[in-house]
Amino acid sequence: MNSVVKELAQTELFRDTPESILQMVMEHATPLELSAGEVLLAPNRDNQHVYLLLSGVLGVHFDSLDSPEIRQLTKGISVGEMSIIDGTAPSAYVVAKEACRVFPIHRELMHQLVADTNPVARNLLRLLTQWMKANTQRIVKDRLQIWELTDHANVDALSGLYNRRWLDNAFSRLLEQASKGAQPLCILLIDVDHFKKYNDTFGHLGGDQALIALGEVLKTSVRPYDFATRYGGEEFLVILPNTNREQCLVVAERIRQSIEKKSITSANGEPMPGITISVGLSMNNAQSTPQSLIADADEQLYRAKAAGRNCVRYCDQGDR
Repeated sequence: MNSVVKELAQTELFRDTPESILQMVMEHATPLELSAGEVLLAPNRDNQHVYLLLSGVLGVHFDSLDSPEIRQLTKGISVGEMSIIDGTAPSAYVVAKEACRVFPIHRELMHQLVADTNPVARNLLRLLTQWMKANTQRIVKDRLQIWELTDHANVDALSGLYNRRWLDNAFSRLLEQASKGAQPLCILLIDVDHFKKYNDTFGHLGGDQALIALGEVLKTSVRPYDFATRYGGEEFLVILPNTNREQCLVVAERIRQSIEKKSITSANGEPMPGITISVGLSMNNAQSTPQSLIADADEQLYRAKAAGRNCVRYCDQGDR
């Protein structure tokens, strides 16, 4: 068997292909030598061949040659199939990472092989499937990375709750959904009592530990469909969709009592004094906006502080 025929027989495209077919293919072309850095395929070049990599390594890049490499092609792999099948320019740059030998198969011969040779047609379909699977896996990986970055952008690093950016983007949408469904929606505006004094006494690190503790309480005290956010500084805001005033009061009291009982330790594990919170509650109506709901809750938060702190207040509520 001719040496080139042997090399063709070892490629993925010609797996299990009769020697007579390989001999015929070899008679139509000879291997090409590529230097390191030489471009084999590019989106701005028409392509007339499928190339079989006989030796060396090829790199694949989208967008430009300077973009990150998305795939490496090694001995036995073919490239250029997609542009041959659909008659378009290549979708990526393919460049030699080192000295390479490739065997070109012209478009017309490739079409003939697919039409006449069952093993070649089967292998080509398998190669295209593998290529699509590899691309799909990369898309999924990229999407997960995007989601992870988005999550980081929307989460407060200290408390682990949603941050103000998330709130600004999501609050109006949640309120609109409640209005369309004629459903109640309540919010809780929470402020740590005498936090400046706590911070001055135990330092910013001590204050951070208190806020972390409050974040932990909010995570465990709200329901799965509620949204706890760090509104700013020592203020937190909780959105409770499909929740009327009485139900919201139950949640608010649960949070207030839980933080009152919560143990706080320093970063070194030493016990620190606990904290209490004041809570203002407001509920939506037909004219509500995020701004009006927060303003109403802020007014009730002021009433809670005026009543001695460590309590919950809402509109038209008597002393508790």
